[in-house]
Amino acid sequence: MRTYLVLLAGLLLAVASCTKEDRKLMLIKQEEDIDQYVRTLDKYAVHYQKGVVRAVLEPGNPATQADTLATGDTIYFYYAGYIFSRGKGELFHTNSDSVARVYNRNLPADQAVVRSGVSGEGVFLKGLEYGFIGMSAGEHAYLIFNADFGYGNQTVGQVPRMSPLLFEIWVERIVKKQISLQE
Repeated sequence: MRTYLVLLAGLLLAVASCTKEDRKLMLIKQEEDIDQYVRTLDKYAVHYQKGVVRAVLEPGNPATQADTLATGDTIYFYYAGYIFSRGKGELFHTNSDSVARVYNRNLPADQAVVRSGVSGEGVFLKGLEYGFIGMSAGEHAYLIFNADFGYGNQTVGQVPRMSPLLFEIWVERIVKKQISLQE
């Protein structure tokens, strides 16, 4: 019986190692596909931030660098989320009525509203958190990232597990974090 348990434990360890290696290879392939796609966006400014690509399709209008999003600031935006497939793949969600119409989707009025949240508080996917940093009001950009920065190993709605994602973002405004001068 002990021999069987030892063999079973060894087999489970081998399967787990194989699964980790498969996951690692899948993420490497996703990064290669993202890099290949980004090379086609050569007319746009491209920024790399902690594993996330931001391709600026239309720059915002910050008066200074201080007007760009930093951790602790609030961002107001519209988005379209796609399963990355060497570019925009299947649309899985949006809060933009115009995008919904293009894809013949019925977007309820209560969902066709600007989304907001405070950067750095963990309310967004990691890929969005990292990609938002440095964005400014009026900016239109793609945020592209592998599955580790998205939903990871979980299936969420129409998004299969281990899916790389592309979010198209339209920044409406940014509200800078208020700093208290009180001690």
